[in-house]
Amino acid sequence: MSGIKSTLARKAAKAAAKHTAHGTASKLKRDRMRAATLLGLGGAVGAAAGWIAGRTAGAASVGTGS
Repeated sequence: MSGIKSTLARKAAKAAAKHTAHGTASKLKRDRMRAATLLGLGGAVGAAAGWIAGRTAGAASVGTGS
């Protein structure tokens, strides 16, 4: 039964990725400047969130040493 679930999950993930790629390409065709700005801003926010999460996790693990 788990084989069916993983197959369906894989198909759903593939469909979602295709849908996202198609939407992004469509937006870039219509309004390049706005789409590029939003994508860049999203990437910057994501990178900052990841950096903050990494520093927070790193600081927490340093204090729990021997």
